[in-house]
Amino acid sequence: DDTQEPEVLSPRAMAVQRWAMRRRRARRVFNIAVLVLLAFVVWQGTTIATPHWSAPSLSAQRAPEPPYLAPAWRTLPPMQRRTKAATLKPRDTLAALLDRHGVNARVANAALEALHGIYDPRKLRAGAEVRLYYEWLPLAAEDKEEKQIEFAGFDFIPMARQRVIVRRGAAGDFSATRHERTLSDRHFLVDTLVSSSVYEAARSGGMAPGGVVDLIRLFSFTFDFQRDIREGDHLEVLYTRRFDADNRVAEEGDIIFAALTNRGTRHAYWQMQNSDGTFGFYDDTGRSVRRLLMKTPVDGARLSSHFGLRRHPVLGYTRLHKGLDFAAPTGTPIFAAGDGAIARIGKNGNYGNYIRITHRNHYETAYAHLSRYARGLKRGTRVKQGQVIGYVGRTGLSTGPHLHYEVLQRGKAINPRTLDVPSSKLLNAVGRARLAKVQAKIDARINRLASGGNAQ
Repeated sequence: DDTQEPEVLSPRAMAVQRWAMRRRRARRVFNIAVLVLLAFVVWQGTTIATPHWSAPSLSAQRAPEPPYLAPAWRTLPPMQRRTKAATLKPRDTLAALLDRHGVNARVANAALEALHGIYDPRKLRAGAEVRLYYEWLPLAAEDKEEKQIEFAGFDFIPMARQRVIVRRGAAGDFSATRHERTLSDRHFLVDTLVSSSVYEAARSGGMAPGGVVDLIRLFSFTFDFQRDIREGDHLEVLYTRRFDADNRVAEEGDIIFAALTNRGTRHAYWQMQNSDGTFGFYDDTGRSVRRLLMKTPVDGARLSSHFGLRRHPVLGYTRLHKGLDFAAPTGTPIFAAGDGAIARIGKNGNYGNYIRITHRNHYETAYAHLSRYARGLKRGTRVKQGQVIGYVGRTGLSTGPHLHYEVLQRGKAINPRTLDVPSSKLLNAVGRARLAKVQAKIDARINRLASGGNAQ
């Protein structure tokens, strides 16, 4: 028989075998624990002994601007630097500013000569800020000699998106470069009631004077500010400002949306880019806010004389007054009421200095008693709506500084206040669909600003 009976272990032998198995398992667990502990010690030691590198992450901060050092400047030795802010005074020059701050005349001339072909320093206006640079070599701790501080150049911002930099090179010569500044837009919301005027309401809401002038021009196609505006009207404006990398306002931006609720009726206009790249404002029906002619071709003026029969203040008898008179200080800018060509410019009897412009649809506008004309204008010159063509004065037969403004159609004088010319543009179906998307985007931003803070 090839079979074999299994060996029967005694209870003692079985106990010894179980003890040996438990010992082997304990030894394996111990070895694994030792290996894990060693790995942890090695990892900690590596972390302490080597520099810490943070894990890559996305940042909401804008990427830094590209370096604007000229190639020759990058080879200069490391220097210590301090800066000094200086401001151009009235009737000041950049050369006088450098002299006032102790820059040697020969060095100053070399620095100014470097600007040739980059920027004409005569264009800098009073109030412009110039930052002066002074440099010296780092000194060793044991070096007791007095450090030699030298004028190293200057920079200034001639316009919002540019910085001009002049810097001394290794040989003591100067070179200049122009750096394009990166600006970012932020949106702001005005939501207020009109108490005295639209201008005051917009200014109290935080808008800068230049932006308010643009707002007045936008509404001037729809409203007669002398007659239509009422206390309690509701003003809404979404506009932008542009900030530089130092979080300072670099320039005013654009009006994105504007609405004025007047006598219970809301007149709202959204800005949209046209297919030709230009921008325009449209109401919710797709009609352009822009009209053939503006109702008021001068800002901040008071209507001092109406259209119609009146007793002439100088001649003393009653005759037809064929236009409107707007009282304003001498020198107040006068705008072309619409696109057109100058038909007459020069002296015109009792009208004094006079301009007449021809427009489409047989319209003409006339401007009288000007103190002077804008530069470059002559008969036949094409002008754009809103372009400055002259300045308020009191030439001709006039008792005080004002603009006499006339509108004529086919040679017949009509009342500018009752003028109702059609919109200059009406969007088609495709344009209205684009406008709907623009409106939704702008309305969403307004809601975020209204609920989450007025600066996005």
